[in-house]
Amino acid sequence: MLPLDPALLAGYLLACLVLIATPGPDMAFVLAQTLAGGPRRGWAAMAGIYAGVLVHVALAAAGVGALLAAHPPLFAALRLAGAAYLMLLGLSSLRAARSGVPARAAGARPAADLRAAFRQGFATNLLNPKVGLFFLAFLPLFVDPARSPAWVQMLILGPLLPLLALPFYGLLIHLAGRLAGRLGGPEARWLHGAAGALFLGLGLSLLAGGRA
Repeated sequence: MLPLDPALLAGYLLACLVLIATPGPDMAFVLAQTLAGGPRRGWAAMAGIYAGVLVHVALAAAGVGALLAAHPPLFAALRLAGAAYLMLLGLSSLRAARSGVPARAAGARPAADLRAAFRQGFATNLLNPKVGLFFLAFLPLFVDPARSPAWVQMLILGPLLPLLALPFYGLLIHLAGRLAGRLGGPEARWLHGAAGALFLGLGLSLLAGGRA
């Protein structure tokens, strides 16, 4: 017998497509990173976000998400930490826009720039407790305990969401990268300002308890 119910799997994939097409913080974060540093930086940021998603899926399968949901003070602490981190990124980008510092400072190594984007994407996703609660509430809807252990099904279903999102995010990064590549000088400073505003908006949304 298959570990997943085919009908539930089809419903899950359809729900994933709807979620992918709905704008959210992850999409805005990748867009901001691409505008600020080009396509490679956008891909690095997306890889970091996906790494964070996989951690959340593993924690949900292990039942850690339920522990988080049962302790509001811990949830609030993680939410505040994530909001503070995003707002720090936003302020840094706004300072770069004001001073005219390019997306990659003179002498900076491209590899280090990409590692930083990966770390930022991973941290922003991992520090958002609502992502963990989302998987905790969403994945069990498509689990059939009669088929196989729930944690096995959750570990199979969870990674399908980022995999399905790859083509969509690839197109987003391509278009944003082309826009960033055509702009320079004052326009580049505007891109830094736009990225900073996006980061600040994400931080304020998380602080106010907006949608994950």
